[in-house]
Amino acid sequence: MNHPEMHLTTDEIELWAQGLLGAARALHLADCSLCRETAERERKAILALVQLPPFAPAAGFADR
Repeated sequence: MNHPEMHLTTDEIELWAQGLLGAARALHLADCSLCRETAERERKAILALVQLPPFAPAAGFADR
């Protein structure tokens, strides 16, 4: 059931990554390989970002 008009939006993919996607849209994700691939890429990117060390500018950065 791959209907282009039914593909998940970027907001819905973010909800899915947070475990908050509604059941009806989750069914689409389970059925649509395009949306599943997109969602998995997003999940990998999120996991890579959270593993980065925290970054903070040096003291006085804003004053310079």
